[in-house]
Amino acid sequence: MLRRDFLKLLSTIALYSPLASANKKNLKKITVVGAGIVGTCIAHELSRLGQNVTIIDKSLPGSGTSGKSFNWVNATYPKRPYSYNYLSQLGIAAFDDLYRYIDFPSKWNGSLEWFVEPNKHKKLLNNVNKLSNYPTYSKYKIIDSLKASSYEPNINFNNNNNIVYSVEDGAIDALKTIENLVARTIFNGGKIRNNCIYKNSIYRNGKLSSISTSLGEIETDLIIFATGINTNLLINKKVLKEPTPGIIIKTKPYMKVINKIIVGPGIHIHQQNDGRLVIGEQDGAPENHKIRLEGYPSKFPSSIIAKQHINKILYKAKSFIKNIDDVEVESVEIGWRPLPLDGLPIVGFIDSKKDTYVASMHSGISLGPIVGKIVAHEITENIYNNLLKEFRPSRF
Repeated sequence: MLRRDFLKLLSTIALYSPLASANKKNLKKITVVGAGIVGTCIAHELSRLGQNVTIIDKSLPGSGTSGKSFNWVNATYPKRPYSYNYLSQLGIAAFDDLYRYIDFPSKWNGSLEWFVEPNKHKKLLNNVNKLSNYPTYSKYKIIDSLKASSYEPNINFNNNNNIVYSVEDGAIDALKTIENLVARTIFNGGKIRNNCIYKNSIYRNGKLSSISTSLGEIETDLIIFATGINTNLLINKKVLKEPTPGIIIKTKPYMKVINKIIVGPGIHIHQQNDGRLVIGEQDGAPENHKIRLEGYPSKFPSSIIAKQHINKILYKAKSFIKNIDDVEVESVEIGWRPLPLDGLPIVGFIDSKKDTYVASMHSGISLGPIVGKIVAHEITENIYNNLLKEFRPSRF
């Protein structure tokens, strides 16, 4: 795909060896708030560059949205304009580079997507075909149901002859990836403090000197907020809309029934290497559930309500997937998705401050590794990377 472009990018952001050290004049004490995929990717890259990094999280690594995500890595048609799509393309290539430093479970078999409703399916095809107008784009094909069935014999494609096959899409196990990123950051000399709540930044003589947390003060020259849906509150600036819930169920390990990521009628589903099926509900929670979801819970308020959602999701899955009648559900969770006001990532220093940085986006799973590299380089080398020009928080 963009391997050549990605290697060119690496050459421009000074690829270091794992044991490299930052130039002493640029060595900083950096606190990353938020141990999701974005925060841990940034911390890992900073630690590789010799920076003094501390990760703090109000709970545990991956306990927020990243750990309750569908885990789809893609650069597909919804990601517009081209600057956003191109960054996502580089994001896919960045996962390949990440394997040089950590191991994490993943599958790169592509995705198959279609709609039953004619209007929705027509819109899908129109949007996908717009990709070919971009200077570069993630490889895709339009295939018929016969070809799709050769890839996925357990799926009923209902004789659809216009199925979108996004060849380069993949899925990761975000929790395992985060766990290994944290371990590698610690190996590189970084630190992590779990169950540590950020309170405020402390300035002395006009300069950031530390942050106050529920576990005491932490000396800090620079703070990076990778805090998902809590970003507005923590940076005291409105950059996100109200988050929306994504309902994800995960089954116990099961025999192999699915090869690729399937985005079908009402649900999206993929199967991990360990046999677990990960299923997301496309429509999310209905409006009349708003009261029961106040406070952004990660679990449903009762097992009865959770069971209702499980039954609904499995019913949709079984309507077009064969041989999953015996699956047993292991967990059902609600992931609250951060939604920037204009849909684009938010990455950069806040206003004119050079001590407070923010990284918040809807596509954290897809963009974590590439954003981690660019942010770490910007901070370590004190430069401005034009790849992020359209994504700066100053636009709000």
